[in-house]
Amino acid sequence: MDKNDKKYMGLKRPTVTLTKEEHKKIAIYCLENDLKIGDFLKQAGLYCVDKNIIPGLHIRKKK
Repeated sequence: MDKNDKKYMGLKRPTVTLTKEEHKKIAIYCLENDLKIGDFLKQAGLYCVDKNIIPGLHIRKKK
C-alpha cells in the first residue's frame, strides 16, 4: 500500500460528472475565490444538506 492509498483510507470518494461548461463555471468561481473544486463541492453539498435545500428545485425540503 503506497502513501496515497493510506491518505484516503476510510474516506468515500464519489464521482461527480460535469459538462465542460459546468466545470468551467465552477473552476472560474473557485479560482477567483482561492478554493479547490473538491472542497467547494463538498462544502456546497454539506450546506444543502444542513439547510434542507434540494439543488435545482430552489426550495427547502420540509422536515
